[in-house]
Amino acid sequence: MEKFSTWRDKATGISPFMPHQFPISQNRQNKLITTLQIILIKTPIFILKFPSFILLTLLYYITGSTSLLNLIFKFIFGFNDVNYSVDGIKRSQLDKLQSYKPKIGDLIVTNYSSPLDGFIFNLISGTSSIIILIPDKKGDLYQYTPWSLISHCFGKNSNNRPIEETSKFKHKIVFLLLEGTTSNNQSILPFIKLNPKYTFDGISSIKSMVLKFSPNYFTIPIPINISKFYYLFELLTDFKSKTFKIKIYKFDNFNLVDIRKSFELNSLALINNKDLSIDGKEDFIKYYLNHDIKK
Repeated sequence: MEKFSTWRDKATGISPFMPHQFPISQNRQNKLITTLQIILIKTPIFILKFPSFILLTLLYYITGSTSLLNLIFKFIFGFNDVNYSVDGIKRSQLDKLQSYKPKIGDLIVTNYSSPLDGFIFNLISGTSSIIILIPDKKGDLYQYTPWSLISHCFGKNSNNRPIEETSKFKHKIVFLLLEGTTSNNQSILPFIKLNPKYTFDGISSIKSMVLKFSPNYFTIPIPINISKFYYLFELLTDFKSKTFKIKIYKFDNFNLVDIRKSFELNSLALINNKDLSIDGKEDFIKYYLNHDIKK
């Protein structure tokens, strides 16, 4: 691990781009046992679940129904119910909790760590009328859907032109991923400074949404050593209980200092080292490929 210390934040000790290995991949001492586990246990489970996954996913793609999405997360992926909370509001105060949930006209700053994030945004919003905006290193915003966010997470950037203005999204729920790239869900990377042309006129409410994902080996901080198919294979066959916790805060204005603090309050350390941003991640990937911890 010491050879990756250049990409470890000195203030927090966190290495935000270090990937977590899937449990079955960690058994490098006995490849025979690993192979038998895959063939005898995981593969039959995958074969049983995959047709249902395809059918439900196709229906969800056509209809945009969050009820179908909830079935996929709960019965196919094995996630528990959403752990949703708001500071100062009890879980029994359902009406007050409901008022904080994402709604049309909201601008929501949230963290970014996995290819499932866009679908989680969809699920918590209860509607498919969402827009995901991600800045590049220059601060230009690009538009994504939950589907195209998968490719972005695996390292393929949008081929589209950056958006010119944001007022056209006032009838949508806008999720803003200001880190610009994924990390391993232990911290918040430095926010990218947006092009000043983005004013977010027409936004009725500003919120932050802190997303904590477990187990953390389903995060994709760097898009290497794993394919989309293998990720799905592990998602369908992993036995460990899966959860995501969501906490929402409201703000009077677009104050990024206060917004970042809301993540820190929920165990996501603030990384202020500008070297641990998109450029730093690119350098980390190059180094990781040549000095892989598995070697």
